[in-house]
Amino acid sequence: MIKVAVIFANGTEEIEALTPVDIVRRCENAICDIVSVNGEFPKGSHGIVVKADKLSEQVNFDDYHALVIPGGMPGAVNIANDKDVSRALKNASNDGKVVASICASPAVVLADKGLIKGKKATCYPAPIFIDKMKDCCFTSVDVEVDGKLITANGPKSAMPFALEICKALGINPKF
Repeated sequence: MIKVAVIFANGTEEIEALTPVDIVRRCENAICDIVSVNGEFPKGSHGIVVKADKLSEQVNFDDYHALVIPGGMPGAVNIANDKDVSRALKNASNDGKVVASICASPAVVLADKGLIKGKKATCYPAPIFIDKMKDCCFTSVDVEVDGKLITANGPKSAMPFALEICKALGINPKF
């Protein structure tokens, strides 16, 4: 069974989090958990309250095949500041697992932790984020795949981002 964790925080961009959840949950032999860093009912950047399946401090991230980091502000900062998630992202990257990040998160979460160094990656096309991508080969495409690293540029790319996650995991959604 393929297991995916989508991290959610107060201020997360809902479409970037919930699209991968929806698409992965349409796949046979796959489980997708919404893992919150801000309690059982975090509120997204557009005021949508989400019920988390699990809390970050209660999960063993090593059990997951993929970690998905949505963007949104201050959601990306809240995720970046979570020590359990930071440790999990480093372990997943070192273990060759899928790490997927969209919008602000490639810059705010991954770049600051050195997790995109030397890789092709994209992010939300604003100078404040692009400037943080100096250690990678920044591309301006909607979705970038470099091995097990999947990055995307924002809400408009949520569906192709989710489909690339499935492709990397070898699972197929049923529509």
